Amino acid sequence: MSDDFRDLLLARSPTHWWHAGMRANTRAFAGRLRGRVLDIGCGPGQELAELSADAWGVRLVRADAGRLPFADGQFDWVLALDVLEQGSVVPARALGEARRVLRAGGGLVVRVPAHPWLYGPHDLFWGGARRFRRGELTALVQGAGFSIRRLSYANALLFLPAVAARLLGRATGLGSDDMRPLPGPLNRLLLAVLGLEARWLARRDLPCGLSLLCLAQRTE
Repeated sequence: MSDDFRDLLLARSPTHWWHAGMRANTRAFAGRLRGRVLDIGCGPGQELAELSADAWGVRLVRADAGRLPFADGQFDWVLALDVLEQGSVVPARALGEARRVLRAGGGLVVRVPAHPWLYGPHDLFWGGARRFRRGELTALVQGAGFSIRRLSYANALLFLPAVAARLLGRATGLGSDDMRPLPGPLNRLLLAVLGLEARWLARRDLPCGLSLLCLAQRTE
């Protein structure tokens, strides 16, 4: 992701419905994170700013997700949120490094875009090189030495209109930056929709959606 993209994330992530709503969904899904937390795809650091834990961000310390500058077993949690799909990241290597820096029994939270058939201008614009099938993510996480505690889709209530928009964008080549700021009332409405999902994800999984959320634990 280029500096230009990071500038966009910095400007939009605090209030844009998708960014704010997906942060709420992820927190509800994972529960309260205690101890030292490392975010290996922190972008401008908005997720870190909302954590009450001792939080570190890979991009804030200008590190590489595939070669983390931390000793073994230093963290209680590792977050990999919308990073494994990035073209500059080798997913298996990043997860291997996540396992290395986690203490025994430490937790991993992963969020990735779902459904390879939706890949298009949106993904290219934000640096994405891949989208994931549920089984593919399962195999990747387990193969890196984690046991999966929960695996769910997210962003389900808006799934059908979002699919239509993404397929239209792929057909026309338009719609790459489809997360532009919206008028306040519409932004609040869409944020409220994701807020409903967050309440659901606090206790239950979702059967469909644009993203996949995975909660896993480091195995011995």
